[in-house]
Amino acid sequence: MRSLIRRLAGILTMASLLALSGCGSNKAPAIEAQNLLDASQTLNLAQPKKPTLVVFWATNCSSCIEEIPSIIALQKMYGDKIHIVGVAMSFDDPTTLKNFVVQRQLPYMITHDTSGAIALGFGKVFVTPTNILLAPDGSIIWKNVGDLDKATLQKRINEYL
Repeated sequence: MRSLIRRLAGILTMASLLALSGCGSNKAPAIEAQNLLDASQTLNLAQPKKPTLVVFWATNCSSCIEEIPSIIALQKMYGDKIHIVGVAMSFDDPTTLKNFVVQRQLPYMITHDTSGAIALGFGKVFVTPTNILLAPDGSIIWKNVGDLDKATLQKRINEYL
């Protein structure tokens, strides 16, 4: 069963990359991500100025929850050399989401994509988890759907540091 899921994730990754390449743009959308817990903290995804990992996730996604410790480890490893933005899907309940973030004490920015504009801007992301790495200029340099490939992600981050 696990191999079938990984195979499907690989197919979805390829489909997502093809969809992105067909958009005519390999850039992040010009959207200001706003921190759920501190509205004064924002990040322009089109010009993040540091390597930025955008993590599409949902509170009801078991694979998303399983990868949180790896994302926290990345945040601790790289510190302020990178940005990490967790994008909660539009269907997440705002109260449940906020309670989840507070209880887990997530050390990276979480934003709630209430309108679905961020998911749409990144090529209609609808599968969670989906991880997208941006170069400092907002170019999309890596995308992964499904289980996080931490080794490849770290290699790509290191190329931009």
